[in-house]
Amino acid sequence: MTKFDELNKIYTNAEKDFKDYRWTSIEFAVKLGKGLAKYLECDNEEIQYYLPPDKEGKAIEAHPRDALLIDTDTSWHYGMGLNLYVENNKDNPAMTYIFDLAMKKDNNNFDIRLMKEKKEFKIDPSNPEDLNTFYEFIYSTIKNRFEEELTKFLSNKSNEHFPEYG
Repeated sequence: MTKFDELNKIYTNAEKDFKDYRWTSIEFAVKLGKGLAKYLECDNEEIQYYLPPDKEGKAIEAHPRDALLIDTDTSWHYGMGLNLYVENNKDNPAMTYIFDLAMKKDNNNFDIRLMKEKKEFKIDPSNPEDLNTFYEFIYSTIKNRFEEELTKFLSNKSNEHFPEYG
């Protein structure tokens, strides 16, 4: 084997390792989304995936294989959104609540950071308790946002912007 052949073999192995890591991460992101749908007792279609926000803060919906982008922090960045509806209008979501996530595989676990919420989770994909803790946080965050944040904003106790309200 020539040195050139050896370099090509090394490159081929490195590319395969990266692709395997990428697909393992995509599969976990999808598992996380399906698990959230099951936890919330909604259809899987109510969970959406987004590219990380652009410079203007806009997120574009994408298939999970396209949504996860690796950044210089060596984490996969993507958005996961939950469609929300005004009561009795199940045909057209009123909004999609999006969480910006950073995810990195660490041995058999995944480290998940919710960027805006500044919250981190270490999740063992085979441990339902780890997953439920994450899902409960998502549920509580959205619930609190709509039960409390508008009141805080109107009483000058929050500077949160509410684009969903215009």
